[in-house]
Amino acid sequence: MSGVGITGSLVIMAIMSVAGGCERYRIEYHTRPNYYKNAMTGATKDRVTLDDGTVLVFTSRAVFDDVGDDNDGADDGSSQRFQIREELDDGTIVLRAFLPQHVLANTMTCLRNQEYELIWEQLLSERTKRSYEALEQDYEDFAVFFAAHRLELAATLTRLMLGLSRGESFMGNVGDGVVRFYFHPRIGPEFEFKTVEVVAEGGGLKLLMIK
Repeated sequence: MSGVGITGSLVIMAIMSVAGGCERYRIEYHTRPNYYKNAMTGATKDRVTLDDGTVLVFTSRAVFDDVGDDNDGADDGSSQRFQIREELDDGTIVLRAFLPQHVLANTMTCLRNQEYELIWEQLLSERTKRSYEALEQDYEDFAVFFAAHRLELAATLTRLMLGLSRGESFMGNVGDGVVRFYFHPRIGPEFEFKTVEVVAEGGGLKLLMIK
C-alpha cells in the first residue's frame, strides 16, 4: 500500500511587499476530516507557521471516513453512514476501523479520554494480546504502560497523521496483513515512539504495536 494522506491540500506561493521590496512565502491550505480534529489531544490550531516560513492553513470537513453508503447518493434517511466511533443509547462505545487511519484516530481519542480498557477490548489485536500473555502480562500491565506514556504516544500518533500529507511520515504494507506508519528519517529523532503497525483482523483493522 502506498503512502496516503488524510488531508487534501492547495499550495499557493504568495508575494508580499516588505520595505519596498517583495518577499515570497508559501501557504499550504489543507482540509482535514472532522474525526482527525476531534481526536487530537488539546486544542488544534487552524493556522501554523513553520520554521522555514511556510504557513499551514487548516479547514475541517465533515466526512465519513471515505466509506460511502450503498444508496447511490439517495438521502432518504433509510441508511446510516459509517462512523469510526459511535456511542449507543445505553452509553456503550463501539469503535470501527476499515482504514489504517481509523485505527490511529480511534487510538488518539481513547488516549485523550484515558480509555485504556476500550483500546484493549476493541482496538488491540489478538496477536498483541497473545504476546502479553506469553510475557505473563495482562490488561493491567498494558494500562500502566499507556498511562505512563500517554503524552508521548499521542504526540507520535498526531504527527504521523499530520505528516502523511507533507512527506514527513509514510504508510506502507509490510506483509502478513500489516500496515506500518513511520516517520521520515529527519522527523523520527524528535519522538520517543517512531512507528505504528496496524493489522487486518476480524474483518477490520486493529492496532498491532507502537514502538
